[in-house]
Amino acid sequence: MKKIIDYLFYRYYMVCLKNKEFPRFGATCILAEIIMMAYLFAVLILSFLLTRDFFLPNTSGRARIIIGIIGSFLPWIVIYLHYNKKRINALLEKYQDNRYNTKYSDKAVLSLRYIVPTVGLILMLLLYQFR
Repeated sequence: MKKIIDYLFYRYYMVCLKNKEFPRFGATCILAEIIMMAYLFAVLILSFLLTRDFFLPNTSGRARIIIGIIGSFLPWIVIYLHYNKKRINALLEKYQDNRYNTKYSDKAVLSLRYIVPTVGLILMLLLYQFR
């Protein structure tokens, strides 16, 4: 899983470089968005599997807020601190000649932002049928 996240960070970093944006910040935002959505759907689906309700019915309002804050802000901070200049340079060397760079276009890699919520919503819809 770490290799996939490293590669996605590398590709988002390269996309931001091509668009002359802030590469570390931009790649961090996009990757944190994907991780945040995956975390949200994982929490909702796990809640459904355990309680037969999607929205954590047995938790207090404070616990829901804490879960939301963890899922929203923690991934961005962790990713930004994890990918420092040294690690980014190592990723640039490691994935520079990767075969997936030419196999998948930048638009295909960026579309992952739309695939994650779509798959999550479909899974939730399918699970809701078993309610």
